[in-house]
Amino acid sequence: MIEATKLIKPQADPAPKWFHIAVAASMVLSTASAVYSSMRTSAAMQALVKENSRLVLASSTPLLQFMSSNFDGGQPALSFSVTNDGNGPARIVWFEMKSEGKLVKSLRAQVRESSPETAKLSVEIMTSTIAPRLISPGSTIKLFSWSQPAAKDAEALQLWRQFDRQGRGKITVEACYCSVLDACWISDLEGSIPKPVASCEPEGRTTLNG
Repeated sequence: MIEATKLIKPQADPAPKWFHIAVAASMVLSTASAVYSSMRTSAAMQALVKENSRLVLASSTPLLQFMSSNFDGGQPALSFSVTNDGNGPARIVWFEMKSEGKLVKSLRAQVRESSPETAKLSVEIMTSTIAPRLISPGSTIKLFSWSQPAAKDAEALQLWRQFDRQGRGKITVEACYCSVLDACWISDLEGSIPKPVASCEPEGRTTLNG
């Protein structure tokens, strides 16, 4: 009888120590690479979000400018106006006007105060409210307009010229306004950089009333 030959499976030799160290080091490097890649991706996403937020804010930021003139529409006329030269609409919360540091509650009254002796004189002055009000980008709100009176109306013409020479240049303003994203600023509307504020509070402010 012929017996089947038994095959003996050779035992594998244990892996050398350096092999285990190499495998462990490879796993560590792989993990570190994944963590680094994740951090880079997170930083890139944060930078992208920050840049997008900056672009959105820039595209919706209003910039108000106050203008004073004695010539309007091709004719001699005294006028005060506010223009939004920014990229987004402005919500004007309060708007204060002063003459030599004294609050002006009404431009009509201010004209009269510049020449009390003409208090009963009939003059054609156009005024408009300014706050609270929304002004879109590129738009202008005309607060005050007074066309030069005819020469035959000597007293009215004198009052007009007096306010032009002595009253108009003394006017200063300060306003607080917000964007559609509720970012708010206080500004003198004269070209200075607007000061960011948390919010615009009308309490304690005397808003100009036409």
